[in-house]
Amino acid sequence: MTATAASLPPLRRRRHTWIAKGYLFAMPLLVVLALAVLLPALYNVVIAFFDYNAMTQAWRFAGLKNFVKLWDSPYFWNSFVVTLIWVVGNITLQLAVGLAVALALNSIVRFRGAFTGIMMIPWISSFVVVAILFLWIYHPQLGVLNDLLLRLGAIERPVAWLASPELAQLSLILANTWKFFPLVMITLFAGLQDVSTEQLEAADVDGANPFQKFRMVTLPTIMPSISTAVLLSTIWAYNSFTLPIIMTAGGPLRATEILGLFIYKQAFDSFDFGAAAACSLVLFVQILVVIMLYLRVLDKR
Repeated sequence: MTATAASLPPLRRRRHTWIAKGYLFAMPLLVVLALAVLLPALYNVVIAFFDYNAMTQAWRFAGLKNFVKLWDSPYFWNSFVVTLIWVVGNITLQLAVGLAVALALNSIVRFRGAFTGIMMIPWISSFVVVAILFLWIYHPQLGVLNDLLLRLGAIERPVAWLASPELAQLSLILANTWKFFPLVMITLFAGLQDVSTEQLEAADVDGANPFQKFRMVTLPTIMPSISTAVLLSTIWAYNSFTLPIIMTAGGPLRATEILGLFIYKQAFDSFDFGAAAACSLVLFVQILVVIMLYLRVLDKR
């Protein structure tokens, strides 16, 4: 007992030394993060309370004027609603497609690696390539989608998918889903590797059908993976910018103008940097609230 007590101080000193070395090795990364993330974020917070005059290039303290301006702007509320629809649509479709493809990959044995690599092509493709690809797919006269639907008799005349306020949002969500479903797929596929074969065999013995086996055995096992996939999809959907601005630029009639595009237009079209900064803070708070509510519900379950 005495020997153990005598050995504690050296162990504590060694532990403090390890912690100090850990901070020392992490210091370069912390400095880079502070310069690249923390300082710009603080600068953005400061700008949100100032008004910029493009004619005189002068800044003037405005208090909450920029936030009041957003509150009174119908375009802001339109972007707010469009963003919610955009996020919910992307999460739903990406989860459905990703889960279906993950289950399909998990059911095959031969050439699984090759098929997985092919399914990851959308994820590794650049946003510009994906945007141009779907611009050609949705083209009213030359697009393969209209040609296919006309041949099948599903439509009587070509459809302007990206020029219709009713269809542009859905068309954009489908394109973004094709880009991001591999991320959900690979996350769920990793979770499927933990499903117990013994439990599946026991369910077979009990006479369970495939849907019952999925609901009672597979789904509870992959719930942590589903939670991670939903969280990642939410963050990526809120941070979307490149695909919408290339394909629709927020149109038609602001039907696809998510908050990212609204912030960009406020800053670089209207030169209202204060309102753009205020809107970015609103977007940050919205993301934070959604994620915290989701994690809270998840913890309760």
